[in-house]
Amino acid sequence: MAAALDGRPDLEIVTTGAAALDRIVSVPWDVALLDPACGGSDDGALTLLRRLRTLAPDTVVIMWCAEPTVAFAVRAMRGDALDVLRKHAAPEEVRGTIERAVSHGALAREVRRLRGEVERARGLGDLVGESPLMLQLSALVERVANSDATVLIVGESGTGKELLARTIHRIGPRSEGPFVAFDCSALAPSLLEDELFGHEKGAFTGAHRARRGLFREAHSGTIFLDEIGDIDASVQNKLLRVLQEREIKPVGGERPVPVDVRVIAATNKDLRALVARGVFREDLYWRLAVVPVQVPPLRERKDDIPRLTAHILARRRGAAKSFGGAQVRYPTQITAKALARLMTYAWPGNIRELENVLSRAAILCDGEVIRADDLDLVGLPGAPALPAPASRDRLELPSVELGVLGQGLGLKQLVEQSTRQVEQAAIRWALEEEKSPAAAARRLGISRAGIYSKMKEYGIAIDPAKESP
Repeated sequence: MAAALDGRPDLEIVTTGAAALDRIVSVPWDVALLDPACGGSDDGALTLLRRLRTLAPDTVVIMWCAEPTVAFAVRAMRGDALDVLRKHAAPEEVRGTIERAVSHGALAREVRRLRGEVERARGLGDLVGESPLMLQLSALVERVANSDATVLIVGESGTGKELLARTIHRIGPRSEGPFVAFDCSALAPSLLEDELFGHEKGAFTGAHRARRGLFREAHSGTIFLDEIGDIDASVQNKLLRVLQEREIKPVGGERPVPVDVRVIAATNKDLRALVARGVFREDLYWRLAVVPVQVPPLRERKDDIPRLTAHILARRRGAAKSFGGAQVRYPTQITAKALARLMTYAWPGNIRELENVLSRAAILCDGEVIRADDLDLVGLPGAPALPAPASRDRLELPSVELGVLGQGLGLKQLVEQSTRQVEQAAIRWALEEEKSPAAAARRLGISRAGIYSKMKEYGIAIDPAKESP
């Protein structure tokens, strides 16, 4: 090997799996040649392979074996090794394989970079998640954004309805115009009308100057009306006129004023039930719900919690906090047990609650790693306590260190890398804890098909003794 690579100044040799893991996160490497002997056995070598790929997904791994069997080669390739190289291979074959690995890694990085640019250009980067529900939502948002239709976003509190509205605006034809957001539950009906439609000078006592109102402030752009189910009947009448005639009448005004604005409304209420009770106008409902968009609650997309967690922690990267009189970094690490605990909770407050829990844990944790006990400090109501695993149940995968993984990477690539690591750690932990993959899926709050898909993606073998019937 040394002869084949003679003259390369960037060659480093380590003799143990632990040393390999230490170096792989300290220095970015193009290629790693892994001798199965470092893992102690074929299974140990494949475990080491998976850990190397998790910690350094940009490093291409080649298995370097004395006499590789076909079965081992197949398992290694399924574990994301690029190739299996014989130790007695000719120097030309070694150099050729490594050069191919370097080219493969460069191409993979370029594909990821271009994919990130495409997603940023499409404006969908803020919609974090790859669960089936989120993929469907992203596809719908992209189609809706290309039109000028009125949109009604329905979802529980904290699901990100305003973020969705901003995304629709940003990738739509009115992106150059303003985005004006307003909470319809924030003001009394008399003040709400003035806020939305404005007033003329002298319209009432104290009206010393005219006011344009939010609809005119949003001219050529988008107005987002949050909590639309809370508006009074008198305001409903005026809003219906805006949607029908595309004009407003300011308070105290004699002539209608045309407006050019897209309307996106949102609610956490069942508007059709309000219509049935006579509280909400049916004709207004149909004007608003030209394109209804349902945002799933977090409990229905738990597959996205690892990615959301990594995304939330990554946003604080580089920030500092005071702890014990000293300045330390905000945590950019979370243990597998802590992540598994997050995935067992029902999240009635959805993503907003997840952000709050992680923010509080980041402030209260002792150091720079969020552990399961730190989540106990903020008291997740109703979250079942996880049993302390025996030594055989301890995960070998380390915590996610975003600061190390993210050297030289953009936020999207950083989130992708860290998400794979915490997701794989949580799945391995659940599989060790439970009697079958189906039980592990229930523990994590994901579907049986979902856990089998992730096991295949990460090369996690199914223990025959735990296989579901």
